Amino acid sequence: MNKKLTFKERLHNAKAAQTVEEFKARHAYLHGAGYSREEWDYLWYDSPNTTWAHQFGRMVGYKEVYTNSVRHMDRQMITDKMDLMESFPELEGHDVRSVCSGGCHALTSDVIEVADDGKSARSFYLTPGTLMGPIGFDGKGRGGIWLWERYGSDFVFEDGRWWWFHEQVCPDLAGDYDRGNWAHDRYIDYLDKDISIGEVGGMPAELSEPGLIHADNNIVQCVQNTVPVPEPYKTLDDNNTYSPGRCDPSGKITVKTDESKKQISGPYNGDEFNPFANLKVHDE
Repeated sequence: MNKKLTFKERLHNAKAAQTVEEFKARHAYLHGAGYSREEWDYLWYDSPNTTWAHQFGRMVGYKEVYTNSVRHMDRQMITDKMDLMESFPELEGHDVRSVCSGGCHALTSDVIEVADDGKSARSFYLTPGTLMGPIGFDGKGRGGIWLWERYGSDFVFEDGRWWWFHEQVCPDLAGDYDRGNWAHDRYIDYLDKDISIGEVGGMPAELSEPGLIHADNNIVQCVQNTVPVPEPYKTLDDNNTYSPGRCDPSGKITVKTDESKKQISGPYNGDEFNPFANLKVHDE
């Protein structure tokens, strides 16, 4: 924090850092419980420059991200629960969303910076996580995966309160529980060309900017610094953001999206939701 700011400005920025921690904690719980709607209705800013990115590319605009993260996800949860009840009738009567996808993204090693002008904040987090849900690697029951990711997030102060504005998720390592040796199996998959670098990962139903913007750790590449740790900065601009060209919350100043490259498909199905569906089972 810039110590040359006035006491009032420093207090505002200190509160901002606390809000970032609260938002990240709320996200970890709501995401793990499958409550996407509660997260997006409360935490996120409704702007054409709101973005959410993963290794597969970047969703652009609040509407597109809400469509993928809430509407299609809720639909998927309902579909998954109906399928699970065939094998686990005791699930009847339980929460239709949280009963299906139990993710736990622990938050560690956070670095938070608030702009000198007090209008934005940025954060970096490591997140070792686990996910238990209807990803059924045997095609019959529930399954589980572990993963290691990094989060790069931008927040803005608009309408008298803080909002989540940009998010980039960088998955580095992942594998499923109780099956093989993840490092050896991934090595064999690459050598056999069963998968390509950066191929592991589910795809959203709508995506304005498809393309590999982060690749997982692999046999030919070390960790990528896709979301560098934020440093002290004066204002949110293209030099200080995880979503260049989209720093104006009003959307009046923004980069144009190439509509010819926009990817639109149907809602998620089981294999698209499961990032490891196409990996083969290796002999011990």
